[in-house]
Amino acid sequence: MPVWLKWVVALVAAVTMASPASAQVREPERSGLYCGRDLGHWFYCSRPEPESEEELEPTAAPATPIPATRAQVLEEAQAYVAELENARLIAAYSPTPENVRYYQELQYDATERAAVYTDHWRRNVWSDASLDYTTRRPMAQFANHTFVDERAAEMETDLANLSDDYGLFYFYRSDCPYCQRFSPVLRAFADRYGVEVRAISVDGGPMPDFPNATLDRGEFARLLEGRESVVPAVLLLDTATNTPHWVTFGLISGQELAERIFVTMSREVGEDF
Repeated sequence: MPVWLKWVVALVAAVTMASPASAQVREPERSGLYCGRDLGHWFYCSRPEPESEEELEPTAAPATPIPATRAQVLEEAQAYVAELENARLIAAYSPTPENVRYYQELQYDATERAAVYTDHWRRNVWSDASLDYTTRRPMAQFANHTFVDERAAEMETDLANLSDDYGLFYFYRSDCPYCQRFSPVLRAFADRYGVEVRAISVDGGPMPDFPNATLDRGEFARLLEGRESVVPAVLLLDTATNTPHWVTFGLISGQELAERIFVTMSREVGEDF
């Protein structure tokens, strides 16, 4: 038989086997086979009919998640902290491998959260000058030198006008060694900036740098308003408003005295710290 005739016979046989009558006999049962191949239960020789009306309805779009409120976040955070602390106490009291590991896992998670928090913090500081304290008081050494120089110049200008609106009260005791060391410091400051100092002797004794001192007649106790009585003590008086400001109790340097007076007279509370 020629080769081409063999192909014709094979083709006729294949067509005969695929006839409807033969298909009814050879069609596999619904056992997961698709025309003789196992393709899973979703594959059939014909598309299955829907089992109910619900299958005909289109699938609903997933709901948009509702953002958590601050109250919800706070509640979750408090629960998280409580669980972390409880796990720590349980691991410390009953240090089984499971208890210790559970606490370790929570602690690791807390460390990761802290790292993200820290990273956000520094990025916010970099991107917003209002959050960066170093824009007000530089920390880098070379930048701090510039800040100190500018501040010193401003302080000199303000203190040069100190006598226009302010005066100083100086309380001392003649037998106080700290007062004896501080008096020349205060005298030099007063002479440099031309400010008047009214010296008051608590014990009535003299002080060479302030020969015109007067005897304390209760002024010190009234101005202290219940504060501890410590000398030497210096009070800055705003003569325009008659407002007293204590600037030191005890021995300090001339530079520190100038700094305190400058801040008191030229800076609002919270502006310079």
